Amino acid sequence: MRSSTSNSDADRSKWLKAWLLAACLVVLIIAAWEGTLRREGHEPAYSDNRPLWMSARHKLTRPDESVVAILGASRIQRAIDIDLLSDRINRPVVQLAIEASSGLPVLENLAADPRFRGTVIFSITPAFSFNQRASKLDVGFQGRWISAYMRQSRSRRLEQELRLSVRGLFAFRSAGAALSQIVTGIIDTGQFPGPGFKTIHRNRFVSIDQSKLPVEVSQEGIVALYRENSIAYDSESYADVLQYFSTLADLLKAKGCRIFVVRLPSEGAVLDYELDEYPQVTFWEQLQHQVDANFIHFQDYPELEGYLSPDGSHVAAEKASGFTKQFAAILSANGL
Repeated sequence: MRSSTSNSDADRSKWLKAWLLAACLVVLIIAAWEGTLRREGHEPAYSDNRPLWMSARHKLTRPDESVVAILGASRIQRAIDIDLLSDRINRPVVQLAIEASSGLPVLENLAADPRFRGTVIFSITPAFSFNQRASKLDVGFQGRWISAYMRQSRSRRLEQELRLSVRGLFAFRSAGAALSQIVTGIIDTGQFPGPGFKTIHRNRFVSIDQSKLPVEVSQEGIVALYRENSIAYDSESYADVLQYFSTLADLLKAKGCRIFVVRLPSEGAVLDYELDEYPQVTFWEQLQHQVDANFIHFQDYPELEGYLSPDGSHVAAEKASGFTKQFAAILSANGL
């Protein structure tokens, strides 16, 4: 007669085999799905979301006078190849720009952080930097990201970094490869959908494939978006912004930081709109007069021309490397 102990051992052995078989099936299914996605052109990719931004922000938690933080909106996020710039100026570079934002809340966060001792490259995009509506957007959007960064525990940060590491290994973890999107695409078009038009790298450099955009983006379309969402500061309100900016710059310089305020290229209808709605004598020149920083304006550097995409506002993805090399040379010429 078999003992109850032997029966228990047999049951455990059966369950162990069942779990191992289930695990193998799961691995095989995931591997097959990963292979299918890669054959269709999908690659590991990130989402330009709060966890990715916070991961970048955490790189500035140690006093390091050589580090460079980039602030601004999508114009500089798409223009600068972070790894290439870091190699060219021989300094670590961290991308903290946030799409459709003024950058000022992040500048305040760095000014208030006693650990940050590096250099700031602050990109001015008139429709955001000089837009009185932007302050409300910044509080609601940038403010939440900064607040989450300030509250994040060590354990949550470790969990976040592990998630990002996994996302960088597997195509099925990319946002564009979500099963729901794939199935919907197959139902709508009858074809397996390829990767999307936007690629976000681990260092938060953003590349846009113009050929895959769902609609053609024109200069007039960009201007229409700007007109709909921006109102220039009046003189009194802008004076307050200048004082705020100047105070932050002074706080940074008191810690030994350097500040470069840059105006990246725009052209055509976009540039005409910016010059009309945000006159340089009213906005840019007053900024130069009041803020203690190094200023770089693209119109003073002809070598920065010829790199824009058809939208007239952003550097074309295939030209970002060339633009970054020129930008690095200008930074070096200005003492960085």
